[in-house]
Amino acid sequence: MSHKYQQSTPKTRRAFNGHLRAAFSRLSPTEQRVVEVLLADTNGIAESSALAIAQQARTSSATVVRTAQKLGYAGYNALRSDIIRFGMQEPIGDTVGDTARDDAEQDIMHHVFSTAITELQTASDTLDRQQFSDAVEVLDAARKIMFIGSGESSMPAQEAALRFMMHGRDAIAPTDVLQQQFGSRLLTSRDALVAVSYSGANKHTLEAVEAARISRVPVIGITSNARTPLAELADMLLVMASPTAATEPLIGRIAHSLVLNGLNHAVSLQGQPQAFGPSEALADVFARTLKTPQDDM
Repeated sequence: MSHKYQQSTPKTRRAFNGHLRAAFSRLSPTEQRVVEVLLADTNGIAESSALAIAQQARTSSATVVRTAQKLGYAGYNALRSDIIRFGMQEPIGDTVGDTARDDAEQDIMHHVFSTAITELQTASDTLDRQQFSDAVEVLDAARKIMFIGSGESSMPAQEAALRFMMHGRDAIAPTDVLQQQFGSRLLTSRDALVAVSYSGANKHTLEAVEAARISRVPVIGITSNARTPLAELADMLLVMASPTAATEPLIGRIAHSLVLNGLNHAVSLQGQPQAFGPSEALADVFARTLKTPQDDM
């Protein structure tokens, strides 16, 4: 299967903003100016021509069209049509960064949680379901699964490996970067590598991915940015992006953990509809772990 990734077209304004933000880092400076114009006034896109957008971005109409194509559209007119068709020009309301109201008059935790729920839905909207299905198929067939991540992405990778092991899968998540590279190089085409990277550009993670690709190991990338070095290397790319810069790091971490959990559940159901919970092979381990001191008396 090809490692080239094509993001599905978003159908809500939040998903549209997240889609643009996810692609931003891998665009040229002039293309980034086009995206900045689009993000600054989504309301105006429905009434603006490619030339009008180009003038605001201090570039050419051709660059606007090229940018739209890099965002997954046939051209600017297709992007504009989706804005009109799906009503993305409607206001999206407050975000965590919009704290103009008096804190004393609002429930901060309600605001934090409601915002997170809304933006996690956006992250879900940016996830390509076909890429997810392909990843489930690869993981289900894999003899061994290695999860890797550095820094803040290390913990989601370790948690995922534990969950897969609980379902009887041979899964590991080495934390040392050299172990990640050595382990990746020893995988085979019958195994799988899952690389978690918020930026999609972590040096250590990319080195491990490149080591795995030498042996044609299927690589699943999990990130918040669609146009990154990881996207170029991964066979399947699972992107979850937030529409706002203020919440992007937090939402990214939560979304990555959720998609890893989703992969685990989906794989556990492949051919085994009742396969939730620890595998039978691990039942004795759990029994000993949960045993109370009185049980030994």
